[in-house]
Amino acid sequence: MVWNEVFEIEEIDIFGRRGKLYTRRGVVETPTLTPVINPSRQIISAKRIKEIGFPMLITNSYIIKRNYGDLAKELTVHGILGVDGPVYTDSGAYQLLVYGKVEVSPLEIFTYQIEIGSDVGVILDIPTRRETPFQQARAEVEETLKRLREAAQVDRKGMLLVAPIQGGVHTSLVAYSARQASQIPADLYAVGGPTQFMEEYDYEEVVRLVMTARLNLPWGAPLHLFGAGHPLILPLAVAMGVDVFDSASYALYARNNRIITSRGTLRLQDVEELPCSCPVCSKYTARELRELPSQERVELIALHNLYVIWEEIKRIKQAIHEGRLWELVEEKARAHPALTNAFREFLRYSEFFAKIHPSTRSNPRGIFFLGAPSRYRPEVVRHVNRLKTRYKSRSDILILFEETPQKPFTRFGLIKEFLTNAMSILSEYDVAVISPAFSIIPVELDGFYPLSQYEASRLVFEEAKDEILADVVWFILNKAYRGVVLAYYSLPSKFVRKMGNKLRDEGVIFMEVSLPSYEKALSEHEKTSKKILDAVAILKGMITRDRQEALSP
Repeated sequence: MVWNEVFEIEEIDIFGRRGKLYTRRGVVETPTLTPVINPSRQIISAKRIKEIGFPMLITNSYIIKRNYGDLAKELTVHGILGVDGPVYTDSGAYQLLVYGKVEVSPLEIFTYQIEIGSDVGVILDIPTRRETPFQQARAEVEETLKRLREAAQVDRKGMLLVAPIQGGVHTSLVAYSARQASQIPADLYAVGGPTQFMEEYDYEEVVRLVMTARLNLPWGAPLHLFGAGHPLILPLAVAMGVDVFDSASYALYARNNRIITSRGTLRLQDVEELPCSCPVCSKYTARELRELPSQERVELIALHNLYVIWEEIKRIKQAIHEGRLWELVEEKARAHPALTNAFREFLRYSEFFAKIHPSTRSNPRGIFFLGAPSRYRPEVVRHVNRLKTRYKSRSDILILFEETPQKPFTRFGLIKEFLTNAMSILSEYDVAVISPAFSIIPVELDGFYPLSQYEASRLVFEEAKDEILADVVWFILNKAYRGVVLAYYSLPSKFVRKMGNKLRDEGVIFMEVSLPSYEKALSEHEKTSKKILDAVAILKGMITRDRQEALSP
C-alpha cells in the first residue's frame, strides 16, 4: 500500500506497520525514532547518532533562526548539523507550550524551514494544554487548521508537510482536528501534546489521544507522535499505528545521570551493574562512570540511552515481521502499573484492530496467550465475530470437548481418536472444543490459522474462566442446540456446574462425561469414545421424547 507517493506500508501487525517514508534525501524505514538535536548544543554529534542507526534526525528551526538567522539559508540545516541524510525540523511549538509565546509568525517560520533545506517540516501549531477549557481549545484547534491551510498553499520545494493534530483531553476535538486535517493536502500527520501526559505517566490518556487521531485519519498516511521516546511506551504506540517518534529523552535523562533501560529508567547512583552490552556498558562499570568528569559522563550515558532506544526500535520491527507485536506490548505492559492501565484502555479498541490486522501471514507462526488480555487479540475477536455471522449448526446436539494438549485436534490426540472411532459422528452431530484462548472452536475449523497454532498458559483460563463460560453458553444458545454432551478431564467442577445450570435454565439438556486423567482417557480411547457415544444416545433419546410430548395433544 502506497499513500500519496510518500509512504509505503510493507507489513502490518495489529495497527503497527513496517513501512518506508520517502524523502528527497533518502528513504526512512519505519517505525523509527528521530532523536532531537539542539543545533546550538549537541551532547552527541548528529553524525555519531546517524552511525548508531537512526535514519532521520529532528532539530528546531526556531532555535536555528534565533542563533543563525539568514546565515542558515546558506549553511542549510544539513550543514549546521553536519549530516547528509533526511532532517526533520520542528517549528517552535514546544517553546510555545513551555513559554507561552514565540517571536516569529507562523508563515515566517514555515517558509524558513523550506529555505534552510528541511526535508520534513511542521507548521507552528498551538499545542493543547491539559488544563485548557473546551472552548479555548476549540479556538486553538481552528487556528492550527487555519495555519495548516496557509502552509499547504506554499511551494515547499520538495519538503514534506506535517499536519499536527491537537485537542488534548477533549477527544471530540481531537477527532474533529484529524478529520479536518485529512482534507488538507499534507504528507504526514502528527499527534501533538502527549509530552504533558508522558511526564505524569498518564499513558491511558496517551492511548485515548492517539487512537482517536488514528481512527479519524487516512489509514495509509504516516503518523508521528510528538515527544515520545522511552522504550516503555514505544511498542504500545506502534501497535496503535504510530510510525515516527521524536524525543530528547536520551540527553535530558543523561544530564540527570539517569540510564534508560527497556523496562524503565535507573539513577546511576543506584546502579551496581550496567544493564546492557552496548559499547558504553561493555567498556565501563557503573562505578567508573560515576567517577568520570561530568561532561564525559553525560555524553556516555546519552550514548548508552540512544543504543537502548534504537535496540527497542529494532525489536519492534522484528516483532511486526514475526506477527508478535501483541506479545511484546503485553509483556511491556507488565513492566509498569501505568502501562498496565494504558494496556487496558488499549483493549477497548480490539474490534478496530480486528478489521485491519492481517488474516494470514507469509511466515505464519504460533501465537502465545500469556493471560486474559491476550484474548483481546485481533485473531480472537475476528474468530468470535465469524462464529456469530458465518457458522451454521448442522445438528441440535453438540459434543463438546475440553481442549487437549495436541493440535490440530482432528489430527492428534483424544479428539482425533474419538472421531476415528465414530466415523459418522461429524455428519450427524457437531463437535467443538472449549479453548482458553478462543473460547470455542468447532473441530471443522481447527485447520484454519491460528486456531491450532497457539499456546496458552494456565493463567489464561484462571483469569478469564467467566468470560470463556459466557462465550460457550452464548455459542450454544445462538446456534440453537437442544442438547450438549461435555467430555472433560480437568475442568474445575464449579465451571462445569455453572455451565450446566446456565444451559438448563435456558431449556438445553446438558450431560457431562467426566474422564479420568487425559493420559488414561487417551490410552483407553475406544472405551472413552463408547462412554461419550452412550451419553449422546441417551441425550438423543431425551430430545426425541421431548419432541413427541410437545406434539402430543
